[in-house]
Amino acid sequence: MTAIHDLASPHPWSMPDDATLTRTARLAVWTAVLSIMFFSQIALNIGDFPFSTDFFFYAVVTAYLISSGYAALQLYPFAILIVAAATAVFVVRFSPSSTSPTSMLLLFVVYAPFLFRLRRGYELSKVQDYIQATFVQVACALSIIAVVQLVAVNLLGLKALINVNFVLPEQIRGAGTYAFFRETGGIVKANGFFLRESSTLSIVTALAAVIEFSGRARWLVLATLASGLLASLSGSGILLILAALILPTSILRLPLVVLAVVALTGGLVLTYQLQVPGFEFWFGRLAEFQTPGTSGYARFVAPFEMVERSFERGILQAIFGNGAGSYLREVGALRLEYEINDPTWAKLTFEYGLFGFMLISALFAWRLYTSELRRPICNGALFIWLSSGMVLKQDFAFIVWLLTLVPRSPHK
Repeated sequence: MTAIHDLASPHPWSMPDDATLTRTARLAVWTAVLSIMFFSQIALNIGDFPFSTDFFFYAVVTAYLISSGYAALQLYPFAILIVAAATAVFVVRFSPSSTSPTSMLLLFVVYAPFLFRLRRGYELSKVQDYIQATFVQVACALSIIAVVQLVAVNLLGLKALINVNFVLPEQIRGAGTYAFFRETGGIVKANGFFLRESSTLSIVTALAAVIEFSGRARWLVLATLASGLLASLSGSGILLILAALILPTSILRLPLVVLAVVALTGGLVLTYQLQVPGFEFWFGRLAEFQTPGTSGYARFVAPFEMVERSFERGILQAIFGNGAGSYLREVGALRLEYEINDPTWAKLTFEYGLFGFMLISALFAWRLYTSELRRPICNGALFIWLSSGMVLKQDFAFIVWLLTLVPRSPHK
């Protein structure tokens, strides 16, 4: 069996009929995954711009695949990105000063690599399997760290273990304002120490669990990932798993989806009525949807109010948006007493309009559903991208780009 040549050789990604990865190629995959999971908060601060480790490897791996000739440009997403970029530039040019060309540039830089993936015509299943296995292994390591962190911080009082950002030297510390931890019921949520937030840990472990369940389904691995998910005390990962399990993988499965939703709703209602021990925390969070100042209100209710505000300004704002970067700037100008999150669907609709929202979402969905990832995994990733503030997070974009590097076989 012929293997992919070493990355240091002239043809590192040359792909015969049954391609595998050499030691150096496997090292490249590990480096990419580790940069996302463990080094995302380490950055080289160039002026006011923090050039994070994961962003660096995202750019390097993409540039190398393009220059080597083994990554092919996809014309359909290229056309989508060009139209979206041209429209965004036009809107920023004629919008008020509340827009941000830097935010617009970041969006298109983050998703430009989505235009490239490994060339078709080769059997790349082993490459896909290795990328997924590496992601699952690293997520398991983070889960174990998260459980230890949860105990060490809450029972032993080791506050230094709340987040790696607290102990990094200022010269290499990534910038940004993040919720390193939140206290609910006196418990500090785990974030795996190296990740920015507990919600990130929740999403990473949930995505890895769906990948594992769709493939090898080893119960020890699933239990390890579940422990990390529970340690995060975040509902983001649970939403991802529900989307992966419930959303249809084809039109023919829509009736089954309806039955699953009915069964799930009935099960949740029954569990709530029986007051099953251990579920009080999760059901208690449902009240947040009606309470300004809570996480649930900020994530799911307040963004609707922002989009409604945009639509009230006229048809042009509804279609083309208010310009890149205007969402958070307007939130700050409103001086509200409660937090407003910026989920992808709301941020894109407010800043780029319905037209831009459809274009960028189509680009992301195309990348997922034309890859070797199984449909339930794609459903979960798309749902969490739309419902969470993921649109400008290069770490999540890097994860999706890496997991979808192998194109779907035309025979599937």
